[in-house]
Amino acid sequence: MEINKTVTCIVCPKGCRIDVKVKNGEIVSIQNYDCKRGLEYAKNEVLDPRRILTTTLKLSGGRVLPVRTKDPIPKKLLKKAMLELKDVVITPPVKVGDIVAKNVVGTGIDLISTGNAK
Repeated sequence: MEINKTVTCIVCPKGCRIDVKVKNGEIVSIQNYDCKRGLEYAKNEVLDPRRILTTTLKLSGGRVLPVRTKDPIPKKLLKKAMLELKDVVITPPVKVGDIVAKNVVGTGIDLISTGNAK
């Protein structure tokens, strides 16, 4: 089965609309990219899309702490990650960059604080 997919590159401001043909789970052609970075972006976006998860976690005391994954995680795991993190409560003090959860959904990627809490 052949699938045609168009992705908009977000690597630079040009926003190339890259056409990708996939057959049996493998890329057979990529067209309309202007640079190597766009080519790599299109490959990854079609075969293994990843996103940085940004959310908030509860702090003991009732407030919330903004957090994000240190690196992108597979897009298909975002919902599972949110479910895993929904009952996590962080005890201050916490500062920007502190790891607040390790190995989110078994990806090996940690969740870090993007805010401070005393």
